[in-house]
Amino acid sequence: MDESLRIIRAALHGREGEWDLDLHDGLVAQISRHRPGADVGGADPGTAVLDAGGGLVSRAFAEPHVHPDKSYSLSDPPEGIDPEVLDAADPFRRAAALKAGFTPGNVAQRAARALRLAVSNGVTRMRATADVDTVAGLRGFEGLLRAREETAELLDTEIVAFPQEGLIRDPGAEDLLRVALGRGADAVGGWPNVEADHAAERAHVTAVFDLAEEFDVDVDIHADCFLDPAERILEFIADETIRRGYRGRVLASHCAALELLGDDEARRVIARVAEAGITVAAIPLNLADGGPRGLSRPQELRAAGARVVAGTDNMNDGWYPLGTLNPLDRAAMMFWGASYDDEADIDTVWEMVSGAAWEALGAAGGDVVRGMPAELVVLGARSRAEALRTPGGSLTTIHRGRVVSRRTVEHRFAPSTSAQGASR
Repeated sequence: MDESLRIIRAALHGREGEWDLDLHDGLVAQISRHRPGADVGGADPGTAVLDAGGGLVSRAFAEPHVHPDKSYSLSDPPEGIDPEVLDAADPFRRAAALKAGFTPGNVAQRAARALRLAVSNGVTRMRATADVDTVAGLRGFEGLLRAREETAELLDTEIVAFPQEGLIRDPGAEDLLRVALGRGADAVGGWPNVEADHAAERAHVTAVFDLAEEFDVDVDIHADCFLDPAERILEFIADETIRRGYRGRVLASHCAALELLGDDEARRVIARVAEAGITVAAIPLNLADGGPRGLSRPQELRAAGARVVAGTDNMNDGWYPLGTLNPLDRAAMMFWGASYDDEADIDTVWEMVSGAAWEALGAAGGDVVRGMPAELVVLGARSRAEALRTPGGSLTTIHRGRVVSRRTVEHRFAPSTSAQGASR
């Protein structure tokens, strides 16, 4: 049965005053200026009314890069894990030990919890990565399939089959990828930098594109993830994208080593990335991880015409102990970490978790317009800047025209003792 919803007294970015939005059949059917006293009048008897109270209504957020198969595995590790492994300084060793104990059941439970957290923070579209290699087998992928089905009415989730341990150095991973792609994985992943040498890295990239073509899926590839001058695979990925005619179908995440290139070389690589139509998913948490790892060069990439989005990466697992899956946190971290400082740049980082992130996942971008899918957030904040200053504020998430999550925040303070004394 189709549901209708009227949102009243909404603030819309770039528009003065308050507005009403009518949602029908999963679309924004009408946007009209709010008329005081007409809060319910005009709505059909079966139409629910949501009073935004002057809060901002925006396109819902999209999560372009996250590993929910691993989420919460640090605080809720599989049974039988050696506690000393959890304290290991090497994140590769720690993450591999954790996923060796994954089962489809424990992955499904943890991943569904992460997906629901994302929805509570305004996310209604996600690209989720599952390790598919000879350590994890297909267990993480199978668990993520279950979690996607369990949360299907809350958000839309794409799954990336990701060979974290490599392809050349992990014989057997490619066969597992074929199985996952045959069973419904939406994109093929890769991490060429984990291979033994540059020749193996290029062979890894070639194999990923071969699989993408065979199954007609997009490529979602980790590239140059660390601040290491030896990591230089991004340009080859761009070349392969162009050669294969895959423009607009490749997302490269991290790309941190781009920061270490000289300006002339960086301009050349960035121009090639833009020409290839590659989306770069910068990871704000890299600012605090292992070095730090860096944010690539978001300002230069965008100036060259490349699309830049902001992803979560990992949360409470062998790679990161923290994480919130809150797009507002990521946008604020991008603002400071990428050296943005102008008020207009608030819109830039907002787009990295909203319109541009939707485009990266193959959907239309932009903000709220008539006729768009009713994927919306209703914020307690009245502007984007206020929302970024208060990332834990009130928020209602709407998916396919239906309220799927509501977070209400109430602040209470103790009365002033001096005021009480003065009143006596």
